[in-house]
Amino acid sequence: MTQPEPGRSQPSPAPGRAPVVRCDNLVHVYGTPGSEVAALRGVDLTVRPGEMVALLGPSGAGKTTLLWHLAGLLRPTAGRVEINGRRLTDLGAGALARFRLAEVGLLLQNPARNLLPYQSALGNLLFTQAPARRSVTARRTRSMELLDRVGLAGAAHRRAGRLSGGEQQRLALAVALANEPGLLLADEPTTQ
Repeated sequence: MTQPEPGRSQPSPAPGRAPVVRCDNLVHVYGTPGSEVAALRGVDLTVRPGEMVALLGPSGAGKTTLLWHLAGLLRPTAGRVEINGRRLTDLGAGALARFRLAEVGLLLQNPARNLLPYQSALGNLLFTQAPARRSVTARRTRSMELLDRVGLAGAAHRRAGRLSGGEQQRLALAVALANEPGLLLADEPTTQ
């Protein structure tokens, strides 16, 4: 570790700027004994409010696995994952589902996996917000605002399965943002 230059002090963390994301010595191993693959080996990561972080690496480096841990979709083999000060391994299945609903927007690598193909673009957004217990009027207003922001207001009544790849990607982004999450996780968001 480097020492600060004489006469210069290191900035201290700003009060109220606790990490949004914190991983300590995160390890994830896939497979069974004898045929194991370590996707993550001792990952340490801290992300503070307002920061944007890009994960770069070759295919198979563990980027998606890390995002799935941050979304609470995988349990670590070892180590710790905290989002907004809550250790995800301490949460049961119901608490994790509520956590994802309220705090995390997830844009998967394949945008079609974020969508209900038989529902309209508007229907996808209304469905996503239903568990948040907002009124239908509030959900419709939020949905149309998001569709406008991603350039799909004119496609509100088209089925998601009939949208182009790029349109599906934009709709998937709107779905990920529908419940106003504090953390947006996007896995290869520009592929389409």
